Amino acid sequence: MSSIYEVKLNPFYLTVENLCQIVRYKNTKSVFSKKMYGNHKLMFMVLYKEKTNMSWGRFIEFAKEINLPRQLDIKKMPVKSTFIEFIKRTPKTMFEEFVRACRKLLNLKDVTAAIDGTGFSNTNPSQYYQNRINAERIKNYTKTVFLSDINTKLILAIETQSDHTHETTHFKPMVKQLASCLKTILADKGYDSMSNRKFCWKNNIEVHIPFRKFSGQQRKYGLKDKYSAKRRRALRMFDKIEYNKRALAETINSAIKQTLGGFVRARTASNQQKTVTIKAITYNIEHIKRTIKIWILIQLHRI
Repeated sequence: MSSIYEVKLNPFYLTVENLCQIVRYKNTKSVFSKKMYGNHKLMFMVLYKEKTNMSWGRFIEFAKEINLPRQLDIKKMPVKSTFIEFIKRTPKTMFEEFVRACRKLLNLKDVTAAIDGTGFSNTNPSQYYQNRINAERIKNYTKTVFLSDINTKLILAIETQSDHTHETTHFKPMVKQLASCLKTILADKGYDSMSNRKFCWKNNIEVHIPFRKFSGQQRKYGLKDKYSAKRRRALRMFDKIEYNKRALAETINSAIKQTLGGFVRARTASNQQKTVTIKAITYNIEHIKRTIKIWILIQLHRI
């Protein structure tokens, strides 16, 4: 007879475990760790809390009500500070690896992706509070750039920032991370740069970015300039119908904010960026679950 403390695995937990294996995320930081919870279970609870869209206090009470400790085979629920310390000590790059690893669960290849930016409001400090204390105005939202597959609606890569750096600086690093599986890149006029186009061509990736009407390149160079041939090539290769698919990226941004919230509660800039990345992982896991269910239903229907 199985033990009453047997872990009752659910699809969400199994997906988190698979992602941990793909990114080779160690369950313990050190051989001398207490091993009371383990990084895998803490990661699951952090993502599950984001899925419920609750505060830490409400989530801990909710977890006790559904008997989550017994399902995970742990003695008791961690306190709020345990989760906050876990997020604090986990590098942002690790959360970003989890986002990129999601595509491997669906074995995505020859992807048509769209890159687009959005913002998540920071609840701390509020604009009203800053006015009251005459504080220096800071950026009250976390700038986020998503590279998404427009066919599966999956987020392939993410970059977050809390300063005023323009989002176009993330174009090359994000494309480079996924160059092996990308076929086409779609982006709006904000990413209009011959350097970005040449980078995609070099990596055998089609790119469809419309030219700005009064771009600096147009003002600086004439048709007889050495750059005009590359510009004409870009204009010739630009496909308006294909580019219009980029609007699906807005659908992904909206879906995340409607289901997981368009704000973050963290106080520090570092944790705010990590929280947005956690939202992206949670969105991907939920989307993968639905995609796999649909695929199974299609296979059963064919049988």
